[in-house]
Amino acid sequence: MPYGIEDQTLAEIEAFAVEIAAEAGKILGRHFGRSLKIEYKDKRESDPVTDADHESQSFLVEGITKRFPEHGILGEEDDEEKQEDTSPAPDFLWVLDPLDGTKNFLHGLPIYASSIGVLYKGAPVAGAVFTPWPSDTGGVVLHARKGGGAFAGDEPVAVLDTEPKGNTLVTLPASFGVTHRFRGPLRRTIFDLRVTGSIAYELVLVARGATHYMVTTRPHLWDIAGGVMIVMEAGGVLMRGARSGGLLDLFPSIKWQETETLVPDWQSGVTSIKDLRSWASPLTLAGPDTARLVIDNMQAHLNLRWWVRRKWRSLKSGG
Repeated sequence: MPYGIEDQTLAEIEAFAVEIAAEAGKILGRHFGRSLKIEYKDKRESDPVTDADHESQSFLVEGITKRFPEHGILGEEDDEEKQEDTSPAPDFLWVLDPLDGTKNFLHGLPIYASSIGVLYKGAPVAGAVFTPWPSDTGGVVLHARKGGGAFAGDEPVAVLDTEPKGNTLVTLPASFGVTHRFRGPLRRTIFDLRVTGSIAYELVLVARGATHYMVTTRPHLWDIAGGVMIVMEAGGVLMRGARSGGLLDLFPSIKWQETETLVPDWQSGVTSIKDLRSWASPLTLAGPDTARLVIDNMQAHLNLRWWVRRKWRSLKSGG
C-alpha cells in the first residue's frame, strides 16, 4: 500500500482523473481555433489566461468537489480569495493546470495540455494529462497511479533509458543556456532540442519515450504534478534541485537529489494552499541512468548580463 493508501482508493482516484481530463480536453477542443476572451495576469501582458482556461478549471473543480469533497484543490486559475487561502491543505490535494500552453492555444498551435495531479502529503500518487494527439478522438489522456504503471489510453508507455545519441530528442527551457551549461560527455553530444511551450506536454513526451529527458528550471506545482507521476510510473525518476546562489548570487549551483515527493517539508495540518502556490524547484525527469548522466554533467553558471538585469528589476520593484 503506497503511503498506507489502499490501491483500490488510488485506482478510483486515477479513473476519475482520467474521466475528467478527457472531458476537459473536449472543452478545450471546442474553444481551439475560435475567438477567445483574453486577460493578462501581469503588466507586461506576457501571461495570458482565456475563457477556455476558466471553463476547463470550473468543470474540473466542480467534478472533484462533488466526488471527493474531503480533498483539497489547488488550481492555476484560482480566484484571488483562494490564492490567499492560508488554511491547511488537506493531505489529498488535486493540483490542476486546466490549460498548460495557453500561448500555443491562442495562436492555433495544437501543443497544449490539461493536467491533473493528485498529491498525498506532497507526494504524487495519481496523474492524468490530456494532450492533443493523432487519434479518433483528437487527443489522448496519459495517466498513472502509484504502483499501477503508466498508460496512454489503454496502452502501456515507458521512458527511454539508453545512452543519448546524435538523434536524441530532448526538451529544455528556452532560457536554459542563459543560466546553465553542459560539460563532459553531454557537452560533446549532439542532440535535437525541442521547446514546446508546455511543461505538462513535455513530461508526456518523456513518459511515452518520444523524448529522452526533460529539464525545467522553475515550474509551478500545477505545471508538473500530473506529468511527474506519469513519468515515474513509466520507469523514470524525479530529480529535484536545490539552488544556491552564493555571495550576491554570483556563484550559482544546484544540488540534485532523487526523490519521490515534490513537497518534502509537508506538514499535515500546517502546510497551506498559499504556501504551495509559491512552490518552484528545478526538476530533471528521465530514465534512471539518463537522469544521472544529465545531472552529473549539468552546471549552473553566471550570466553577468542576466544577473545585472535581474538585480535592476529587483531594485526597481523594491525587492
